[in-house]
Amino acid sequence: MGCSTSQTVSVSELPQAKTLEILAVNDMHAALDNFPRFAFMVDSLRAIYPDLLLVSAGDNQTGNPANDQYPEKGMPIIELMNAIEFDLSAVGNHEFDSRLVGFEHITHKANFDFISANMEPPADADFRIKPYTIIKTPNGLKVAFVSLLDINANGIPDSHPDNVKGFEFKDPFKTAQDYLFLKDNSDVFIMVNHMGFENDVKLAMQLPVNSVDVIIGGHSHTKVETDQIHNGIMITQAERRLNYATLIKLTMSPDGTLDRDMQLLTVGREGDSRADIQAMVDAYNNNPALTETIAVAEDDFSSYEEVGYLMTDAIRVSSGTDLAFINAGGVRVPSLAKGPIRAKDVYEVDPFGNEMVQFNLSGHEIRSLLLTAFVFDQNKPLYPSGMTTRYLLNPDGSLKNVELFTDDGQPFDMSKTYSVVMNHYMASVYKYERKDPGQGLFRPTAETTIDYLRELKTIPRYSGVKRVEMMVVDN
Repeated sequence: MGCSTSQTVSVSELPQAKTLEILAVNDMHAALDNFPRFAFMVDSLRAIYPDLLLVSAGDNQTGNPANDQYPEKGMPIIELMNAIEFDLSAVGNHEFDSRLVGFEHITHKANFDFISANMEPPADADFRIKPYTIIKTPNGLKVAFVSLLDINANGIPDSHPDNVKGFEFKDPFKTAQDYLFLKDNSDVFIMVNHMGFENDVKLAMQLPVNSVDVIIGGHSHTKVETDQIHNGIMITQAERRLNYATLIKLTMSPDGTLDRDMQLLTVGREGDSRADIQAMVDAYNNNPALTETIAVAEDDFSSYEEVGYLMTDAIRVSSGTDLAFINAGGVRVPSLAKGPIRAKDVYEVDPFGNEMVQFNLSGHEIRSLLLTAFVFDQNKPLYPSGMTTRYLLNPDGSLKNVELFTDDGQPFDMSKTYSVVMNHYMASVYKYERKDPGQGLFRPTAETTIDYLRELKTIPRYSGVKRVEMMVVDN
């Protein structure tokens, strides 16, 4: 007669679900002042989720003079990221603002990985950048991260061409296909892109369904507050400047299915903070040259347009030209408060270090410039000084024509030649017909504006000033 035996299996021996938590930010733009609060939040989350991964989707740099004008340019934000132990960062277009040598230096100073799959540094450079990385978590999950960078119509990121000399860039949509093998070589496959929300959605729709688990996005400063699932792929983004962060929670069941959840967390500056990080930030901010008052504004500036007009007036008057133009993307702050204006405020408005370039252009060439810039800048006009403009749009929003007028509203003399000043970025990226190759003035626009405001002392009201009109016309 046989006998039977039974074996009791404890719950701990049964296959268990594995979890992964990621805190993601993007487009921090050197928001140093939010780091003490952010550091406290990171510590609090790590107390709950000890294996939390901390990830940036790029554009860590540019937007705070305490970082951008630091003797070792760009290092404050990197030192803060090191201090709170970031795991990795995508390469954004503003990572190139430190130029080749500066960016190369930053990649060696960072204690975290930079990743980018569709850019290739110069062969003779020594960048610490990988196309992808795989992190194995303490609970055994293999997490693959790859990153893609947006490329504009000129085949480069949205950066000054001089900043990316020697780099090679590939189409991000085509490059994405080359890294789908990571799905089969990992438990979780994540893209950390700097392409903009709409491009992330476009990419998701081009990829095989469910081929990527999450796209952590940046570049467009989109505030994604609820689940965005496109073609089976979750897409997140946390606005900009450490106003928010996205907490992503992933749960891998024993059968291999993955549950995903995201929560947008408010960061800001208010609330508990880390004292040691605050001390670091205070030291970076301790620069009297940035905090002294250089002029006083009679009224608030309440739009990018008003701030842009002040900038164009500054470079036109300072250079002695007939006209001046600033691109919309060159104005980084949408408002200035009434009262004292500091050098720091100017550098926040204009952080790029672009030098001025002067041209002699006919009215027809100026019109060609305006038409070209509008299309290149995705339907954004140039801010002028010394003239006004009227953009005529088709009902679908496309540009039909642009009309030029003098300051007092009279028709422009299209055959006359005008002296025109603009920043070097504009001179480099706008491809339009002109005879004059231009002459560099070897003076950055921000420093020019600071000197102009020092001399001006009192900044007049720009409220209600309108130099650009947008008019929809019938075909």
